[in-house]
Amino acid sequence: MGDAFAAMIPHVHGYVLHLVIIVAITLCSQIFSSIGTAAAMLPVLAAAAQEAVVNPLSLMLPAAIATSFTFLLPTATPPNVVVLAKSQELPRPLRIRDFFLSGLPLTLVACVVGAALTYIMGNVVFDAQSPFPQW
Repeated sequence: MGDAFAAMIPHVHGYVLHLVIIVAITLCSQIFSSIGTAAAMLPVLAAAAQEAVVNPLSLMLPAAIATSFTFLLPTATPPNVVVLAKSQELPRPLRIRDFFLSGLPLTLVACVVGAALTYIMGNVVFDAQSPFPQW
């Protein structure tokens, strides 16, 4: 998977690459836990960065940020599960559709803004577009 992703890196603009990473990680984080998603995907992105000879921060920073964009499903985070469980006591309990409809705009905005900020701030703060480090 890292090799396939590494082949795409030289042909895609930096912002689009950040957006693709953030959307993919955000979708994974909706289903799996944030920690599990990070543990599974960060090594793949590190291998892709090594294969493409780019700074690993340029791929791993947006992925790490995107694991926090879990707004769509009640199973995404423990607080969402608590809210869903407590809502069963209400006259009209919350449904998964309620979570999805209220979380979708927030997720879309978070993905677009997150991609822009990780692209801009990653370069300014972490120098993520620097050449491949000699670690």
